[in-house]
Amino acid sequence: MSGIAGIIHFRGPAPDPDAALQLSHGVGHRGADDKGRHFAGPAALCHRAQRARADEVAQPHHSGGRVFLMDGRCPGGLEALAADWATGGAEAAAARGGSWALAVWDPARAHLDLLRSAEGARPLFWARRGDQLAFCSELPPLLRLPWVSRQPAMDHVAEYLSFRYVHAPRTLLRDVFAVPSAHVVRHDQRGPETSRFVTPRWFAPGDRRPSPAEAVERVDAAIGAAVGRVSADPTPAAVLLSGGLDSSAIVWHLHRLGRRPPTFTVAMDDDPVDESSIASRVAKVLETEHHVIRLSPRQIVDAIGPSTRLMGAPLPTAAAVLQHLLFAAIRPTAKVVLSGDGGDEVLAGRTMGFLASRQRGAKALALLPGPLRAAVRKGLDRAGLRDLGASAAHFGRDRTIGGSRVFHSAERVDVLRDPGLVRPGIRRTVLEPLYQEVVADPINEILHVWQRGWLPEDSLARSDRMGGALGLELRFPMLDDAVRAATCALPGDLKVRPRGLGFDTKWPLREAMRARLPAQLVDRPKRSLPSPLDGFLRVGLGRDWMQGALSAMRADASGLFAPAALQRLEAAHLSGQANHGLKLWTLLLFHEWWSQLHEP
Repeated sequence: MSGIAGIIHFRGPAPDPDAALQLSHGVGHRGADDKGRHFAGPAALCHRAQRARADEVAQPHHSGGRVFLMDGRCPGGLEALAADWATGGAEAAAARGGSWALAVWDPARAHLDLLRSAEGARPLFWARRGDQLAFCSELPPLLRLPWVSRQPAMDHVAEYLSFRYVHAPRTLLRDVFAVPSAHVVRHDQRGPETSRFVTPRWFAPGDRRPSPAEAVERVDAAIGAAVGRVSADPTPAAVLLSGGLDSSAIVWHLHRLGRRPPTFTVAMDDDPVDESSIASRVAKVLETEHHVIRLSPRQIVDAIGPSTRLMGAPLPTAAAVLQHLLFAAIRPTAKVVLSGDGGDEVLAGRTMGFLASRQRGAKALALLPGPLRAAVRKGLDRAGLRDLGASAAHFGRDRTIGGSRVFHSAERVDVLRDPGLVRPGIRRTVLEPLYQEVVADPINEILHVWQRGWLPEDSLARSDRMGGALGLELRFPMLDDAVRAATCALPGDLKVRPRGLGFDTKWPLREAMRARLPAQLVDRPKRSLPSPLDGFLRVGLGRDWMQGALSAMRADASGLFAPAALQRLEAAHLSGQANHGLKLWTLLLFHEWWSQLHEP
């Protein structure tokens, strides 16, 4: 875990060193073991580090006349990556692999490259006004610079309401941008220029199709090797164990390697669907020292504000609050946390079984004669079953699948005071370019878009910010370069396979784990972090907090949201007439961030 920050002045006087140090101080929690700086000419660069090994190279690192800053890890270390850069730039750095955010200052050519590795686990933000550029591992420190505005980007509100986050390079602030994963942003006197430097190689027609047994062997071997790599250093580690396939596989491979880190899961007091016992059963089978961290409603409510400050944006989900509290409980035990995040996006989990069944229906419909097919599709549209009338070959694109669906266009018309903010076609505007990046089967197309959106903007973003605040380094074996290469090379129907009337998701991993865990643990539905969406907002302290926040939102005469629409959502949810938990949490978390943004 590291924090990188800097200021470049492409013209005029050199940057103020104190301003750069202020940025560095803002990410000091990401690295308390070491500080480094480079102040020369137009560049003021700073690095904060938490060292996993004593032999790690000091930063900023100087090589070939360039200055390198890295948050993350790569095979061979930063010295090897810097040597690769001299021969091939960003593409050569990507070929080395690893998980990192990187800043490369070239004083001879007067340009700065900002880039993130393909999986997107490490963040990097920047702001620019004229010839002044600032960058930082986290967003909030940039707002302390006097020339960076706190003004929100109102044209991105519709995107947030649709997805519950916005996609890089956009943020919800006018002056602050995010470096997209697998992209490099080059800054020079002319301004910024963004380009993609690596694209995954998905299974394509004409590729040799592996047998099912080969698929299982390849995926299992890649995961085992990844677990070995991320657990190789002596830094005290822990594992997030939900009881699902991904985290269970990580613990099993650690067990095989003779390693027994403690495992942790989180549960809520009085949760009627508490499934922490499942994780405890897996831990017992795999012989780990297991800890269940139980959270009270008071802890959750009290942590919403601090968690939002750490995020620097609306929390994408209330699960981020639970992560913050869970990581605080882990921190006395470990500095490194292994997480199964990413397994859904590389191996087709989550809702992919449901989507595969819908896509199968669309495929069957496509076999009908043209006039009959058109008539059936019209009927399905009227019945609200547009999934079945979508193109089977491009199902995800036609149904704009990619992350959450929170407020549809008509619902945004209802909830927003200003109709100019609604942006009716925002999902297609955002997702169409991501689908155009890939030519693959329907399942792999959806996975590509999940990996470009949901994964870095939701689960990885909140894990990084909540863990980074406590000096924890999150590592994701399921997103290892070799695992992603092995899974990309598989056709979608080897990841999601028919079983009875439904589908088995994550099929290669599921098959590998069948001989290692009891069947009832392998075939159970996925459990993620408990998300207090509906019940928490209906009773007790959670209801009181929600009603107080909604009352403040309705009373704000200059607010974004229509008071009557907020009242209807609240009443329907509390009465049980509808479950508006996702919508309400999206609004409430936005309000918390908005309130902090406008604090004096």
